[in-house]
Amino acid sequence: MLRHLITAMYGGKIDHEADYALLRDLVNGVFCPEAYDVGHFLVRDDGESGGGGLVVPQGTTADEFGAWVAGLPEREPPVWLGLPQDAEKMLLGGRGGEMLEKVRRVLDLLREGEGE
Repeated sequence: MLRHLITAMYGGKIDHEADYALLRDLVNGVFCPEAYDVGHFLVRDDGESGGGGLVVPQGTTADEFGAWVAGLPEREPPVWLGLPQDAEKMLLGGRGGEMLEKVRRVLDLLREGEGE
């Protein structure tokens, strides 16, 4: 029931079929009987980072779970979201290009102002 509700609730906002399939795979990987097994991968990372992925916490207390959450990386690897390993590089490259274009525009405006 939880898998269906989460997939229906968030899936209704997804337009792209591949993104919907990623959501469905993520929900099915998290909300399954195997998720109670120690060592079960919530998210697999078979990419270049070699991290292996995200494994369910071994503890059952709030403190153990809190320690597991605190040990998560500050920024999740792109492959955890179904993106290619170099997705962040591509995003940052695009942002860098946009920033350089804005700097060029400002410099052009400054040069035009000096000419007047």
